Amino acid sequence: MKAAAQRHFRELALLRRVRDRIDRECTRPLDIDSLARSVDLPAAQFARRFQDAYGLSPHDYRRAAEAIRNREAAAANLAVA
Repeated sequence: MKAAAQRHFRELALLRRVRDRIDRECTRPLDIDSLARSVDLPAAQFARRFQDAYGLSPHDYRRAAEAIRNREAAAANLAVA
């Protein structure tokens, strides 16, 4: 595999870890600088790469994930009632 492709796949794996971290730490404030440091990118570049990979900024991804969790909780509450 070419070096550029290997770097791209490595970056996607790192971004997936960040996405999973956002999901795990859903009750904590979103710290873009900390997330960017974890993948060794400047914050602005990290945000662009995240959006390229997932179609949403990190903040928008988090809001969408929270909305899904809220809908699932509401549906679970309806099923119990």
